[in-house]
Parts: sequence; structure tokens; C-alpha cells
Amino acid sequence: MSSASPIAVRGLERIARIGAWIGGLGLLAASWLIVIDLAARKLAGISLGGADEIAGYVLAVSSAWAFPITLLRRSHIRVDVLYTHFSSKTRVALDCFALACLSVFVGLLTFHAWGVLADSIRFHSVSNTPLQVPQWIPQSLWFAGYAFFLLTIVVLGACALARLMAGRWQAVNELIGIHTLDEEIQAETQSADLRPRSQPQR
Repeated sequence: MSSASPIAVRGLERIARIGAWIGGLGLLAASWLIVIDLAARKLAGISLGGADEIAGYVLAVSSAWAFPITLLRRSHIRVDVLYTHFSSKTRVALDCFALACLSVFVGLLTFHAWGVLADSIRFHSVSNTPLQVPQWIPQSLWFAGYAFFLLTIVVLGACALARLMAGRWQAVNELIGIHTLDEEIQAETQSADLRPRSQPQR
């Protein structure tokens, strides 16, 4: 994220980065749990029980928390066959339209996620498995991910609107637009510079 980005956006990125790291560690732990469960079944004929259920919860929660950092890094897939041939103002208009559509979609998802969570709390729902997990626990984390995603969209939209009203078209593109070819080359170059270089053989 550019150093010129608003403080609110940088704050959101820090939270999103933490959420993405925790989600990634959770997926790693869930995968090892499945490996251990499979090995126990094969070698000892026993099962830990609930490994697949826990993995499902972790996947849902980590996915919800991965969306914000993907948006902030401008990494969502966009069709840019014609996009790159338009003028800067047209690209900004398309970027704003895309963000508006995304806000409507995520707003509906968040609304229905809250409905699912509220029902689980109201009826004290538990999973119909031996673990009997209270559903409000994983659903709260899942809903929080979507709520934070929606908050990220709203803050980005407000920042983009402020830049748009100031006539800073390029700044809007740098905030919510598609990565340019030069930016992708620069990112790959920086990534290559950070990789450890192998020692020459003697």
C-alpha cells in the first residue's frame, strides 16, 4: 500500500494482514490434523474424530478473512481485455462501478450471515456430529470476516470518492484499480530481490 494512503486504509490493512496470517496458520494446523487422523486410521485403526468438521470451519473462516487483504492488495481477478485501452477517467469510472457492485454483493452476504448467526444463537444450535460444536463459535468468526470485508469496501469507497472529488484520478486508480504491467513487474522484481540466493558451488 502506498505511503500516501489514508491512515484508515493502512489500519485496515494491518488488521487484514493479521487475519490472513491467522487464517493461513489455521489452514496449516487443520491440514496437519487431517494428516494425523488419516495416519491414525491407517496404522492404528482409530480416528481422532471431527477432523473434517474442524477443517470445514477453518476453511470458511479463513476464506472470509482473506477477502479484505485481497481487495486491499488489488488482487481480485478482473477482466482487463478492454480495460487497459480506455482513458484514465473511464477506467476510474469502471473501478468505482466494480467497487459499488462488490459492496452490494458483500452487503447481502453479510446480512444473511448475520441471520444465520442470529438463528444459531437464538436456538442454541450445535453441530449434529460427535463434537457437538456450538455453531455460534465458528459462525461468529465467519460473520466477523464478512463484516470486516464490508467495512473495508466502505472505507475504500469513501477514500476513492474523496480523491475523485479532488480530481486525483490517478490516485483513485492506485487505490481501487487493476495493477498495471509496470506495477506487476516491479512487484516481481522486489520479490526476486527478497529471495535468498543460492551459494555458488566450489
